[in-house]
Amino acid sequence: VLFRSVDLISYIYVWNNYRLCELPWDSPWTWYLTLLGVDFAYYCFHRISHEVNILWAAHQIHHSSEDYNLFTALRQSVLQKYTSWIFNLPMALFIPPSVFAVHLQFNLLYQFWIHTEVITNLGPLEWILNTPSHHRVHHGRNPYCIDKNYGGTLIIWDRIFGTFEAEDTKVVYGLTHPVNSFDPIMLQLRPLAHIWNTFWATPGFCNKLSVIFKGPGWGPGKPRLGLPEEIPVITGKEVPFNPSVPAYLNCYAVVHFAVIVDLYTELLGTVTVSNSYL
Repeated sequence: VLFRSVDLISYIYVWNNYRLCELPWDSPWTWYLTLLGVDFAYYCFHRISHEVNILWAAHQIHHSSEDYNLFTALRQSVLQKYTSWIFNLPMALFIPPSVFAVHLQFNLLYQFWIHTEVITNLGPLEWILNTPSHHRVHHGRNPYCIDKNYGGTLIIWDRIFGTFEAEDTKVVYGLTHPVNSFDPIMLQLRPLAHIWNTFWATPGFCNKLSVIFKGPGWGPGKPRLGLPEEIPVITGKEVPFNPSVPAYLNCYAVVHFAVIVDLYTELLGTVTVSNSYL
């Protein structure tokens, strides 16, 4: 609730204080424009989250899963929402917050359902929509999958800006250098610790800044996003990290997840009711 509110609070603030014009909320063209605007903003945010090391440190947890299913969509950073809101602000200059909020939720909901291997190909829709096939490529660590298919609902941005890649050989999921851990705190914080250590170990002030603001594969003397030939080759013998877990721990995880979902739903309902009186 707190993280999602960052998007809306910042948007409403800009709308209330700096909007240039007010598009009619009940016009179909406003809704079409918002659909495109929200998805393009997501494309920009998503792409920069892969190409800027400090932002990748937050986003990488979503890619750390070596399985690809709906639970992968729930593997999210606790820090990412503090930067993603910036990309939506230009829309606040003319698009009403009510229309923006609806499309923001629909865009997120659509992205949840494309984290699946059940759906193979959607025919002509593959040209327009970001389908499960396209998003499987995005989650792959095969060399041909790296830094591809950033779109949220639409794949047209990737086709326009040259970041599209169709699904080809079998996709192997996860990070190029697997973390081999399910520790949520470690997965959230270790990349930041790695940047910190690399920052101090890298000579030269400009190089230190590059550690933060260039790609995660960058190093002194390398291109901004690193060298493609340094991406580990897929051998076909990769085995996902899958340690044996006691039955009681599995039961605890299921109960814990159910309780959290129930508490979150209750909290969301309370916030909604409270806001109705404001």
